[in-house]
Amino acid sequence: MRKNTLKEKIDQKQKVFGTWLMTNSQDNAEILGHTGVDFIMIDAEHGSMDLESAGRMVSVIRGTQATPLLRVAGNEKSLIKKGLDTGASGVMIPMVNTEEEAKDAVSYCKYPPVGVRGMGAGRAVLFGAAAEEYEDYYAQANEEVLVIVQIEHYEAVENIAEILSVPNIDIAFVGPYDLSTSMGLPGQVNHPDVIKNFQKVITACEKFNVTPGIMTWTDGIEQHLEMGFKFLLGGMDGAILYNGVKQLVTEFNGFTK
Repeated sequence: MRKNTLKEKIDQKQKVFGTWLMTNSQDNAEILGHTGVDFIMIDAEHGSMDLESAGRMVSVIRGTQATPLLRVAGNEKSLIKKGLDTGASGVMIPMVNTEEEAKDAVSYCKYPPVGVRGMGAGRAVLFGAAAEEYEDYYAQANEEVLVIVQIEHYEAVENIAEILSVPNIDIAFVGPYDLSTSMGLPGQVNHPDVIKNFQKVITACEKFNVTPGIMTWTDGIEQHLEMGFKFLLGGMDGAILYNGVKQLVTEFNGFTK
């Protein structure tokens, strides 16, 4: 199993940035992988790809400088198991709101004796074709695979200390829009009460040696870095493509209409 360079950066307290891959496009995966991002988050929760396509994207991204990560559709053993079998270097698990849910998430990500992840000949071990890498992956996966829990509901913030007390969580990732919506403040991501909850997560991360992460945007990067977030995820391939062409169309129309 190759070294997880993203995990090394995170363990060294470095700040890292990545982007979302939402479309069912291996070409977009390859293009984004060469932009200089630290990681690419393949979105198998809201994105258009199935796990077969996601696995191929993982393989493409592994040929670039970026680290492939995968967001699964839920905190379920089968989804996490199959997600990790793609060979992704980490998984993001949505809506982890309690200590028990956090324990389940970690357990599903780890091989025995730490967890209950099942051993199988998936893409992560080249479908069992390479015996040495096959054994190597099992030996190292518990240390190398990143576990990312999403903190995107006010209940999760209320339980943040209990959640992050669970061993083997690497990143607590704040979803600002879902969190603000759960607070009755939909889309008000800079509301003082929402910001207070961001700070609660950051403080708990510092206490339990977990990296704080957040969904960011063009005008939010500086703010989020100054707040103390170290794992920033921003931009979506579909939106980037749309906005880039839309800008050209607007400029063209300005000269022709």
